[in-house]
Amino acid sequence: MKRKWDVSSPEVLKKCIDEVITRIDEQQGGEFGVIAAEDIIMIVLQNMGPDVYNLAINDVKNLVQTRLADLETDIDLLEQKP
Repeated sequence: MKRKWDVSSPEVLKKCIDEVITRIDEQQGGEFGVIAAEDIIMIVLQNMGPDVYNLAINDVKNLVQTRLADLETDIDLLEQKP
């Protein structure tokens, strides 16, 4: 079952896990496991994922509105004047 906060690439998830482990090991000076790192990433994705997604949707909406306005201007320029 795909959850809305699942990452699209296992490589991205592994990179994030490795970075979380490295950061926590540096901060706490101890060993931090893959399962704990993955849990942290999943918690962050679950909580922040929808907000990040919505921000991306708003960016796309703004881009489409801008492009549509440009297209309307181009079409208006094609009108023949009597």
